[in-house]
Amino acid sequence: MPVIEIKLSGLFKATFFSLLAFVTCFLIASLIEPNTFQKLFSAISMEEVTNNSAILEKAGYYFDVSAYANNTISNQCSAFYPMLGWITRYIFKPQNFEQAVISLRVISSIFFVLTIPALSYLFHKITKNSKLSFLLTLVHTLSPLSIFRVIGYTEGLFSFLSIILIYLISNKKTDSFLRYIATFTVVVTMSLTRPVSLQLIFSSLISVTVIFLINTLLGNSFKERLPQIDCLQARKHFIKLSVIIILATIVGYGIYGFICLQIRGDFLAPFNDQKLWGKELGFYPNIFLSIEYPLFEQMALYFPIFFHVYILIYTYSFINKISVEIFVPKLPLLWGILSLYPSILLVVYLTNLIVRKFNNKGLQKIGYPDSIQSLPLISSYVFWFCLSFVISHILINLFTVDKLYSLARFTFSLPFFYIFLAYILTTINTKKTEVVLQLFVVVSAIGLIEQWVRYGRHQWLG
Repeated sequence: MPVIEIKLSGLFKATFFSLLAFVTCFLIASLIEPNTFQKLFSAISMEEVTNNSAILEKAGYYFDVSAYANNTISNQCSAFYPMLGWITRYIFKPQNFEQAVISLRVISSIFFVLTIPALSYLFHKITKNSKLSFLLTLVHTLSPLSIFRVIGYTEGLFSFLSIILIYLISNKKTDSFLRYIATFTVVVTMSLTRPVSLQLIFSSLISVTVIFLINTLLGNSFKERLPQIDCLQARKHFIKLSVIIILATIVGYGIYGFICLQIRGDFLAPFNDQKLWGKELGFYPNIFLSIEYPLFEQMALYFPIFFHVYILIYTYSFINKISVEIFVPKLPLLWGILSLYPSILLVVYLTNLIVRKFNNKGLQKIGYPDSIQSLPLISSYVFWFCLSFVISHILINLFTVDKLYSLARFTFSLPFFYIFLAYILTTINTKKTEVVLQLFVVVSAIGLIEQWVRYGRHQWLG
């Protein structure tokens, strides 16, 4: 009973203070730009959408809102997927464009609020650390891109569905028919909410492949010491999960594709409409070479790659039972500030690593050989799924757009980045990581205030 009370108390604290901080950022922004408050709580007419072509070209807000609102009133076929509109239509039954706009904000905000305690509980379940889970909840809630979760876009609903999916696939009881059915249903719904078919298929394939590869590379002597893990049963379970996710993704898109076939005569119309955003198949490595992009766009590009490299070193060390020498920064606040511009951080870090390696001093050995505590991380389907989902957006950007375009939105407005970060923090949990997280809470809050101001001024949000 005391354990339950502690968990509920921590959950309430994380949810309450996260929401309070989010609302406070909104109110501060409203004082700076009064139109922010008015814009969020007033309806938008079709006339405003039509008459704001200059704003549409600069910010795209009215274009997106009109697409979601039209999806709510009647079935449409475009790059904007229909599930949020369907749910809003069923619950609120809006009769006109203005009612649809308000209803979309209400329903997306409800899903946003529901997401916070669910994600906070998941953070605590992963980290087993109340302070870390509280800080992660704050960082997630105060992300500048969290604005998309409450202004009538699909991020609120999709985040809620994503957390349900994570709970379903993280359950240790394998081979449950009802759980597989629930997983299938949730993924179908996700596929009808946002254009994520490629991301879901990529993530499920990479997850099961990596786990099989790691299991193959692990020595038999190590496996024999883990009788509590039925490797064969786990493998079958992961294969089933991946197959279910892939089939559900195909079914989900198939439903929307069929609607598009009826309306526009083009089954692949949602994919073809991506060209409206200047997307064209190619190879654009130049996105890594510029520091002119907004702060959070750079973070969305570099941070997942940094963490991916770290986890590869971690996994390599674990499988081969060897220690790896790296440079571990000693001034967390200084390096936290440097991390605000990841490209600069990368140059400074690599310079320190090379110099210290050449002088053969100042490096620290890290290694996790023969550590049973490491296995839950590197053999976690959820971890690899979340990491792969985030990386997939970087790959899509790399092969379709010659600039960083909404990558921060796809990374920081959804829960996948924060979930795999929670897993990683279990391997490096120190006071230094808490200091860096606290820094990012402050930076995120400032960024969120700026986003709300930009929202009130009809400027680009991401």
